[in-house]
Amino acid sequence: MRYEIFIPRWAPPSLNRCRGRHWSAEHRLKKEAAAFVGTYALANRVPDAAGRRRVAVVVTLPPGAPARDLDNLDKILLDALVRARLLLDDGARGLDGRLGVEFRRGEEESTTLILEDVPS
Repeated sequence: MRYEIFIPRWAPPSLNRCRGRHWSAEHRLKKEAAAFVGTYALANRVPDAAGRRRVAVVVTLPPGAPARDLDNLDKILLDALVRARLLLDDGARGLDGRLGVEFRRGEEESTTLILEDVPS
């Protein structure tokens, strides 16, 4: 089964926003990301993970926003998905392959998460 979660006016926090700060900054950002993802998953009736899933994310950046590194979203977004129970684990047990990341330009910042169940 394939699920899409569209989150307007939000992008996952980058790892760069967390590193080098007090430990509580990373903890707070992970908690907020999990709350956002979990709320929108609930609204879109996305069930908790029961097995491995493929995950992709499309982040739309507004005009003038700086470009981001492709691997800068992995850690916090995957932790948020696990915390929101949309992944069993962010390792091989719950995630099929690597997180697919794509950046686009648009009028407004937004994020689309694509979760696809992988048959056992």
